[in-house]
Amino acid sequence: MKDSSGFAKYEIVTVLLLLICVFAFLLHVLLGGLSTQKINTMKESALSFSKTVATNIASFHNVNTVYLGEAVDEKVLDTIKSPVSSGNCDITESKIHISNGEPIITFRCGKYLLDEVKATDIDKAELYEVGEWTTEKITGGEKKVLYNCLKNGKEIYPNYYEELYFISLLNKDNNTNYYFAEDVHSTCNVVSKTFYRVKEKYKK
Repeated sequence: MKDSSGFAKYEIVTVLLLLICVFAFLLHVLLGGLSTQKINTMKESALSFSKTVATNIASFHNVNTVYLGEAVDEKVLDTIKSPVSSGNCDITESKIHISNGEPIITFRCGKYLLDEVKATDIDKAELYEVGEWTTEKITGGEKKVLYNCLKNGKEIYPNYYEELYFISLLNKDNNTNYYFAEDVHSTCNVVSKTFYRVKEKYKK
């Protein structure tokens, strides 16, 4: 049976179903899932960060581990706009660690994380989704000890940080030459807490 425009009813239903499927796919891309292009752009940004640090390694106090925040402070590069979320990539967690002469990349943008990836393996690296750090225990999540410092009974930084980034902040703010938290004696009283967060492989 056809309507006045010449379409059979089943043809109209088919077209409507196709339109619904297209709309659902576009909604998923816009609100949830990442495109392959965005993921690849994030990996390219991480690799570019790694190459820039390697080229300018003599600019940094700790040449074995360099954070994005340190590279920005040294004006080696600018903040990196996140290709997978609003804002910029995380300067306190994104870092390059040199192991046996090879760069190992950790790179976080929004809730997405490339975790300890060899620069040579960046193309096939797994992407993770992570939550925010919390002191409340999370079953099956990731845990890490993070650091701050007390002066006159007050925490001097608004957040707790990974040990080496925390040390880089202390050195910058106090013109000191520390390498590890255990080296800090007179600048402030080092405090640490165990934090937890959700960490799961990203599923497209």
